[in-house]
Amino acid sequence: MIRGDLHETETTMRAGSFGRGLAAAACLLLVALAAPRAVAADGPEETLRTLYRIALSAEMCGFPIAPRQAEALGKSMNRALAESGLDGDAADQLYRDVDGALSGEGWETVCEQNGPWARTYRALLAANTK
Repeated sequence: MIRGDLHETETTMRAGSFGRGLAAAACLLLVALAAPRAVAADGPEETLRTLYRIALSAEMCGFPIAPRQAEALGKSMNRALAESGLDGDAADQLYRDVDGALSGEGWETVCEQNGPWARTYRALLAANTK
């Protein structure tokens, strides 16, 4: 299922704290094509930050994500990564920053099934995985 250059991207993005669960691995597995609609007005780095937040939330909170959505999310992440021009180390650092920010908010708050982020997560996921 991992294709050539995507394996390197996945490995880079999994550095540090990544790899905690299958949901995020599925999100990152097929990182590649479409620009995300809901965050298209943002720059590619901010788009990537938002997409990382979605992927981490799916992983850490167990928020639902269908295989089709995980694939589309991965494609959006790859496109944002390519457009950002970030090298592997910078992409890893951005990922760690997002992870740290979520941890700072408190996973119990972030992961509330009907909390503010859960509603935002569902809206962003739907908009970015059409």
